[in-house]
Amino acid sequence: MERQIPRDPLGAAAPLHEILLAETAIQIELPPSLHRLAVQRYEAVAEHIERGGSPLKDRVTVFYPQGSMAIKATIRSRRDDGAYDLDIVAELLLLAGTPPQAVLDLLFEAIRGEKGSRYHDNVERQTRCVTVRYNDGMHLDITPTILLDEGDPRRSWLFHAKPRTPTSTHNRFETNSFAFADWFNERAPVDMQFRESYGRRALARDQLLVEAKAESEPVPDHSTEEGGKSALVVALQLLKRNRNHVFKDRGCRMPPSVFLSSCAGKTASPGKTIGAHLEAIAWHVLQKLLSCQNAGKLVHETNPRCGNDCFTDRWPETLSAQKQYIQDLRLFLEQLDELKAPGSLKDKQELLAKMFGEQPTRSAVEKYAAELGNTVRSGKGAVRRSGKVIPATATGSAASQGRATPKHTFYGGWVK
Repeated sequence: MERQIPRDPLGAAAPLHEILLAETAIQIELPPSLHRLAVQRYEAVAEHIERGGSPLKDRVTVFYPQGSMAIKATIRSRRDDGAYDLDIVAELLLLAGTPPQAVLDLLFEAIRGEKGSRYHDNVERQTRCVTVRYNDGMHLDITPTILLDEGDPRRSWLFHAKPRTPTSTHNRFETNSFAFADWFNERAPVDMQFRESYGRRALARDQLLVEAKAESEPVPDHSTEEGGKSALVVALQLLKRNRNHVFKDRGCRMPPSVFLSSCAGKTASPGKTIGAHLEAIAWHVLQKLLSCQNAGKLVHETNPRCGNDCFTDRWPETLSAQKQYIQDLRLFLEQLDELKAPGSLKDKQELLAKMFGEQPTRSAVEKYAAELGNTVRSGKGAVRRSGKVIPATATGSAASQGRATPKHTFYGGWVK
């Protein structure tokens, strides 16, 4: 029996909206080479915190990634300036009763170091973490925690102390971001065909970034393992990007990423496409918020592996804020349906820009248009009026099955 070649989930035969969603996700996510660079940087910060003379020398038990970095769902920051915010935890050997302000101040001083040292002018004390800023826009947030129980690894105290505020407003909260990441990664289905297909696309973009990087800052070799991921994670990245886009100029808190990640984990099932996962996650979040809104209460989402770890303690602050995101999600689901419907490539680019912003979607569509051009020029296929590729077959030429592609553009006015 002739062996059947596995279908490429993001190849020429894939639905157009799936390819465009994948390319958009690749434009907004942390590229594989920058992921490796981020790992190097947090290892360097960890070494610096434990250096000789540091107030935290021999007082850190472990460093580990948390949040989006731990589940490979990191995307550009809300500012949309190419910056990436990455999160790690520094578990400290301090007394559990240490005041929140003292814990955060101690970590700040350990990273800041003496004047003229590596991070002295690039570190900022935040309410729950300490931020190290890099010249290329990358930010590293280091959150200090103290272990609650040695018999329950990573269940810890998280500290809240806004600078220059009364100690009466300071607090500590139970958290276990390590266990949450483990829960999410267990549930995120990895389809090997999708992983490889998406990884190839991510690698292609990453190679362009490496070539454009200044010689003064070498970039680590690309890892295909970092490029491949599940369709669920890609869909989560796109929903986060939509949230960033619609909240960009509002000047208020956004729904937290960990809340969206928790909802994504609860909708996980194998075999779904990016679009199907995206619809499932957005619909789940919408129904959860609607249920709370109709009951006149704020949504309350907790860590499935640590019941006292609340993901929505700072958002939504009001029913009005909750209602705003309900409206955002309704519009997003309508746009997603429209994206799946027949239409021209130009129309889809305009719709994607409304959903995810102009910059990444323009790059995504240009990348796809270039692929179309290469396919037609190589004789491997032709293009339908919708912009879809028809692969050449052994029994007939692609040109006989489809419409010849205009040479001047791949964007103009085609209607299925």
